[in-house]
Amino acid sequence: SLDVIKAIKKTVDIELEVFIHGALCVSFSGNCLISSILNKRSGNRGECAYNCRLPYKLIKDKTVIGEESYLMSAKDLMTIEYIDQLIEAGIDSFKIEGRMRKKEYVTQTTMAYSQAIDAYYEDKQIDFKTEIDKLKRVFNRDYTKGYMLKEVPKDLNNDFRPNHMGVPMGKVLGYEKNLAWVQLSEDLKNGDGFRIVGQHDYGNMVTFMKRKNNTIIKQAFKGETIYLEVKETVYPGSILYKTLDSDLEKDLVMYQSTSFKVVPITGIASAFVGKPFTLSLSDGENTIEVSSDIPLEYAMNQPATDASIATGLSKLGGTPFYFDELTAYTDGCCFIPVKTLNEVRRIALEELIALRIQIKTPRILSYTLNNGFEYNPQFKLTARVHTLEQLNVAYRLGLDEIYYEDIVEVNPSDYPNTTVRPVTKRIIEDIQGFEIKGPTMVSELGGIHQNQKRYPLVTDEFINITNIHTAALISNYRVERISLSSELDQDHVLNFSERYFKRYGTYPNLEMVVYGHKDLMISKYCPVAKTFGYKPNCKLCFKDQYYLQDHIGKYALLNDGHCNMRVMDPTPLLLIDHLEALKKARIHTFRLDFTTETEKEMKSIVYAFKLALEKKPYRIELSRFRMGRFEQ
Repeated sequence: SLDVIKAIKKTVDIELEVFIHGALCVSFSGNCLISSILNKRSGNRGECAYNCRLPYKLIKDKTVIGEESYLMSAKDLMTIEYIDQLIEAGIDSFKIEGRMRKKEYVTQTTMAYSQAIDAYYEDKQIDFKTEIDKLKRVFNRDYTKGYMLKEVPKDLNNDFRPNHMGVPMGKVLGYEKNLAWVQLSEDLKNGDGFRIVGQHDYGNMVTFMKRKNNTIIKQAFKGETIYLEVKETVYPGSILYKTLDSDLEKDLVMYQSTSFKVVPITGIASAFVGKPFTLSLSDGENTIEVSSDIPLEYAMNQPATDASIATGLSKLGGTPFYFDELTAYTDGCCFIPVKTLNEVRRIALEELIALRIQIKTPRILSYTLNNGFEYNPQFKLTARVHTLEQLNVAYRLGLDEIYYEDIVEVNPSDYPNTTVRPVTKRIIEDIQGFEIKGPTMVSELGGIHQNQKRYPLVTDEFINITNIHTAALISNYRVERISLSSELDQDHVLNFSERYFKRYGTYPNLEMVVYGHKDLMISKYCPVAKTFGYKPNCKLCFKDQYYLQDHIGKYALLNDGHCNMRVMDPTPLLLIDHLEALKKARIHTFRLDFTTETEKEMKSIVYAFKLALEKKPYRIELSRFRMGRFEQ
């Protein structure tokens, strides 16, 4: 939220950047594994397959609640009306999300937000209604102002459609023989894109229109009722949307040309016999001056004039500059070789560009990475549990350590001869009252920093440790063991310890999740509250078990205790067949994650892993399982 951004700006000496427009991740960034686990395309590495844009059903226990819809698809972020608040919060850099967007989108959004920023600094008003209408025409999934500006989570989602909405521009009154009889609420012309949304959806480019008297037309106007060629059956009452505005796209073409000039500059040229040819350029903030290597000579035939110098210097090529003002001073007697004029102009422009993009000298933070692990070669079988009942089952099954989610109230002294550790939440928006009170599993970096009393820590996989240098850094903060990231493939996992040893001269203490329904997402947005129209903290998910369902299976929805919704993989991870390889790779702690498992299921899984660790025959009854990124 903007309040947190302001607090960070006030507390931490670092430049801040925020997204201001475009597609949103419905999951907390860096905490989404759904594309990585299901599609082998890591969202954290820019390869997201957009599983959140697919349709899902909401299930309560075994009952379907409503029809299939796009329950996890977020609206697009738009903050143009609030740019003044963002600037005043001290944000240093604004970013427009434009991955996989066409150039017209990039052009229009950049222009709109640049205009809003300039208007703020120049104390001017702009017509936001017009700018927003243009933004909608290049791409929109409907808009939200986002959590940064305290949007209610249920209003973040557009469950109707996951792709470009366009703008409404009419209604279907009838249909016959590939022609829709439509009433227009704005102009329509050949080359525009349209979509008809109703009982049946159909989209295309406008190529044929006619009036009722059979006159073929290339353009129809607001208020007219015309026939529009539609090659699939559509139904009366359907809404006509414009998805491509050909007029707007033509208006944007000029801005996409490399010859389009956007930066005004002033120039002063000086040409006198016996002196070097000199050019001074300024963009209002940066000024440079460049001179020729040799002095100018008398002209034998055609001496340089003010006009000829100005003409030669005005050829600014593919640069972003244009001359707002150019003054040339000359004695009218000198000769300027074309090569000299071009060279001076080229160097001057290059130096001005270099000044404009000059990057501040970075602050170098010197930090010597040292190993902080006390290597422990003892093999352990641990479990993480979601409920108190599961904790008690795990304790009775004699596991070496048990991690319990802190939605459970636990007295560790009730579990003698076993180490039980709370697991901190992955999302902590307010650190008031946050305290590490004993041995703990931490799920985010702030928890490591807040460990003021230096209790021993284990890091969860969502710290996302993927390389030996991060492991070494983390080990120096009273971390006795780290869980490897779920995004590491088999090669990285099996060679991690040896790579660490070669660099640091000892082995790390590594833990790995070898069973469990993986956390695919964690989101502030809740599809349960959205479906029932409730606000946060409705507690429905504590009364019944809800699921999202698609063609793969049922994704259990679990509340993290702060009304953030966890989306669980319906197919569990299972690496029991790889335990010996992991042991040889000096991974000594193997974790079983239990979330929705019954006591019977827990017993079956624990017994199988205990037998496997002793190299005894085992049996595990799972109809389906996956090996995650490990099988790559």
